[in-house]
Amino acid sequence: MIGELVLAMEAVAPRRLAAAWDNTGLLLGDPSRELRRALLTIDLTHAVLDEAIAAKCQAIIAYHPPIFEPLKQLTAMHAHEQILLRCAENKIAILSPHTALDAVCGGMTDWLADLIDTGARVALEPSAQFHSPTQEAPSERMLNQARARATIAGKPQIHGQGRALTLIKPRATNAIAKQLRTSLRLSAGDVAYCELQKSRRHTCVAVVPGSGASLLTMAIEAGCSLMVTGEAKHHDVIHAREMNCDIILLGHTNSERGFMPHFAKQLQPHVPQVRLLVSKRDQHPLRCV
Repeated sequence: MIGELVLAMEAVAPRRLAAAWDNTGLLLGDPSRELRRALLTIDLTHAVLDEAIAAKCQAIIAYHPPIFEPLKQLTAMHAHEQILLRCAENKIAILSPHTALDAVCGGMTDWLADLIDTGARVALEPSAQFHSPTQEAPSERMLNQARARATIAGKPQIHGQGRALTLIKPRATNAIAKQLRTSLRLSAGDVAYCELQKSRRHTCVAVVPGSGASLLTMAIEAGCSLMVTGEAKHHDVIHAREMNCDIILLGHTNSERGFMPHFAKQLQPHVPQVRLLVSKRDQHPLRCV
């Protein structure tokens, strides 16, 4: 059932770890409906929905929540409204983990950090608490699984947004950018970076998938001299330079999409009867020319 997938997501990326402004969990659909196939994607577009319908999926897990701000109407006047209506018409549920998946230990942020180095890391913005008494209590099994994921090399880790990654060996900005480009299979034009000094080597790197400029001050306070993220506004990049912090921009979804197969593997043991598919039509909306 769809409800079992909701519980699986809660076990892998508990909603209580999501940012206060976020919208995660089951966004559309009936938890009691049968579930045989689910499609994982970063963005839910018409192309991805066509793919889900062709694959006879009953659910879509969209990392970016298709319902984010409160809806006042559903009229098919806008693309996102058309997609929601098509999902409802085809009885396809929509779920989203978003910043809960960013924050959880072993989630998207740690995956991106691991592509740089396997060194020690701490959350830039630690989650206030793992369990809030105002929310429904998770099962003991879920808590044990979360505790296991939050332990690395026998040392307890703290869930939260972003990571301050201590490199095993100091490395230069361009060397890290090249490694990420190779690991993520990106072209040279997909990755942008600024370096204050070519000979500068970093020992502590801030890692934030997606758009991480809001954590820049926390990164600098944590001793990071380089931030790796997906995108940043022009003035955020200027601010980083003025604060003597190098920055690497991978492209928003380029810093996220590669984690989807790993996310499917994390979910699969919780829903062994469900076939989890990773979208082949989900792609970055921009192309370099």
